[in-house]
Amino acid sequence: MNSHTSNKPNTRKAIALISGGLDSALAAALVKSWGIEVIALHLTSPFGCTEEAQRVAKDLSIHLIIKEKGESFVDMVKSPKYGYGSQMNPCVDCRIYMFELAETTRLEQNADFIVTGEVVGQRPFSQNKAAMNLIDKISAMESKILRPLSGGNLPPTEPEQKGWIQRQDLFKFSGRGRREQLALAQKLGVRVYSSPGGGCLLTEKAFSQRLRDFYSYPTYKNSVEKMAQATLLRLGRHFRLSKDTKAIIARTDRENEELKSTWKKIGCFYFEPQNFTGPSAIAMGQLNQESKTQVVSILARYGRKTVSEPYTVETFSNQNSLETSSEFLSVTTPAQEEILNQWRVGIT
Repeated sequence: MNSHTSNKPNTRKAIALISGGLDSALAAALVKSWGIEVIALHLTSPFGCTEEAQRVAKDLSIHLIIKEKGESFVDMVKSPKYGYGSQMNPCVDCRIYMFELAETTRLEQNADFIVTGEVVGQRPFSQNKAAMNLIDKISAMESKILRPLSGGNLPPTEPEQKGWIQRQDLFKFSGRGRREQLALAQKLGVRVYSSPGGGCLLTEKAFSQRLRDFYSYPTYKNSVEKMAQATLLRLGRHFRLSKDTKAIIARTDRENEELKSTWKKIGCFYFEPQNFTGPSAIAMGQLNQESKTQVVSILARYGRKTVSEPYTVETFSNQNSLETSSEFLSVTTPAQEEILNQWRVGIT
């Protein structure tokens, strides 16, 4: 990499899409090293997390803007125009969607161009030259997206054509290897990024099974419930008790707290163990006494008690009024593994 030879200060500004991963952090750091002001943009969805993006922006000392992809993104994932990858990952549609939001942010911030950490050949569905050309064209961002990690292998973009950057500063990374990126991270002092194993949940088989279930058996009555339920897809153990009823069982103390703080937004039932130690749960849809008892039996399966009495759970609901009602339910026998396997949605 060569540094710019001009002594003139660079007054340009760029919007860098930040995921929290290594490549996007490197792209932002690289552009910043050229003296260009960089503003990080992280686009959230119910299926992701913002913590790594916040840490990356702090480490790079750049301002971070967080925007929600929103309900229209959840709807797009259900019916993408350009199809899916190996699972429910509509990568082409997703990139188009993200670039359109990034362009809105660029105009709002009076920035000159957009930066991404894409590497040619890293993702077979969306990060090949043909797909990149299609995405740029459909999103009306042709020649306006700078991909500094692979730019040396790609046609000149507007920042290069106008002299804001130099081609000799662009890298020619390709493929799925990480050695070159790790070496560049050390050179640029990039220390904070998520592990390569993080990735997009939409590419994971188990999560895709949950997402198909979410779209196939909707239990929400409005947009608020829809988005809240979409957020819960990444949490807990999921069980489809019937086409009208689904339960989510927490796996950790943090998930216990998330279910407890979320259940009222969803208009569902909340289950809390009383005489044994174990996870809490929520259940959505049409619940009768049989399905409530089934949820209690699942909690008993994952719980632990020292007394001889039946497993007792308090069940809360606010479905029928503004006030919360509750009742106590008990089972003597935990759900058997054979039954749980019939109910499971994805790997739990």
